[in-house]
Amino acid sequence: MRKLLSTTTSVLMLVLPAIAQDAAVGREYDITIATEDSNTYVGAFGEAMIGSVVFDVPNAKKTEKYHVKVTEIKKNQYTGKPQASCDFQQVDGNKKGMCNAAP
Repeated sequence: MRKLLSTTTSVLMLVLPAIAQDAAVGREYDITIATEDSNTYVGAFGEAMIGSVVFDVPNAKKTEKYHVKVTEIKKNQYTGKPQASCDFQQVDGNKKGMCNAAP
């Protein structure tokens, strides 16, 4: 029994850090834009993720870095993914504003 508990504990210690934690309302994060997209309703935007939470930053380009403060997280009705509303400030740049909120 003791060996089983020891093995289980060892496995959990290796696996748990690899599981990404989701963003939380009220917290601040530094993000890097991973992809660029555009659609008819919101225009061009860059997308980043923290855990499973999506951040859509208007007019952001791939590899740009932003400091964001999460104001709300809602499920996007079209993608089914959690999407953050946030205030952003570009790191080493002059862009600032609000992220695209989930529809």
